[in-house]
Amino acid sequence: TFALFCTIYRMKCSKQSTDERKRRFNGSTTCEQVLIGLDLSGKTIAVTGTTNGIGMETARHLALAGAHVVCLNRNKELSEQAIEKVRNEKPTVEMSFIKCDLSSLSSVRAAAEELLSKHEKLEVLILNAGIIMSRQTATSDGLEATFGVNHVGHFHLATLLLPLLEKSAPARIVIVSSESHAQSGLSPTASLEEKLSTLMPKVEENPGMKRALILYGLSKLCNVLFAMKLHRNLEGRAVDVFVLHPGTMIGTNIISSLGLWAKVINLFASLFNKSLSQGASTTVYCAVHPETKGISGKYWDSCWDDEKNLKKAFSEDIELQEELWRRTERVIAEIEN
Repeated sequence: TFALFCTIYRMKCSKQSTDERKRRFNGSTTCEQVLIGLDLSGKTIAVTGTTNGIGMETARHLALAGAHVVCLNRNKELSEQAIEKVRNEKPTVEMSFIKCDLSSLSSVRAAAEELLSKHEKLEVLILNAGIIMSRQTATSDGLEATFGVNHVGHFHLATLLLPLLEKSAPARIVIVSSESHAQSGLSPTASLEEKLSTLMPKVEENPGMKRALILYGLSKLCNVLFAMKLHRNLEGRAVDVFVLHPGTMIGTNIISSLGLWAKVINLFASLFNKSLSQGASTTVYCAVHPETKGISGKYWDSCWDDEKNLKKAFSEDIELQEELWRRTERVIAEIEN
């Protein structure tokens, strides 16, 4: 019986895709396993949200593998503490900090300009940072916070860094979304205007945990829509775009604002869900592994792109993607001008 189980498991893990790729990694794969045999020396990789959780684990492993990792965070003290922990493991790692507050478009622009002035190349940009807020506040620019940080801030950063990514090609952009994108409550049959007004919400006072989770799901759907449109924009320019789900309720601080019950649920769920290294492995796989080169415009989960949990009613809605892009550009222009 055990031998049969092992055979079935191996068959599952070596599943072939429609383009004849064989699956070598899965939901239990760690960053260490993804990076076996890879030397990232000479590569420059920028990552948002690296002070804890999946972002910190991602930055740590990429730096230990030889890359120069630029940590884009709003908190300098926490960033330096995180970098110091990695340096304690390996004193020669190359890691640097640039202040980037995704809730402020002026901070995002300043971060991009600093990165452009300090680095002649950028092979990988990882948009990892994310927030959930139950007592909803606006960004400093007046946007609903979850939408402003998770979508608009990252959109602005990516578009500002695109020239350097194209100059550094082959390059990659990795967008950390979530399976929550499919649980936002947005109806595929709604009108275009209804979809956009839902995806771009107004600031709300004390929306509560349930609404906060919906807002998070909507922001993660924005990530998917952004990724698909960005992929089309960059076709033929040797900059691959990946969007992914890292895992459910992995041990991060993302739900820290949702109250005691959410923390209790997260603690219990951590007994059954991925470790941080397992949660970060899909990001690392998409960012640097030779096997994923050229596979742009796909949704990844557990180091694979079968897209079984992708909400295709939206991922294939080109009109919605195009209009969200235009309106996001308009929002940024209005704030900056």
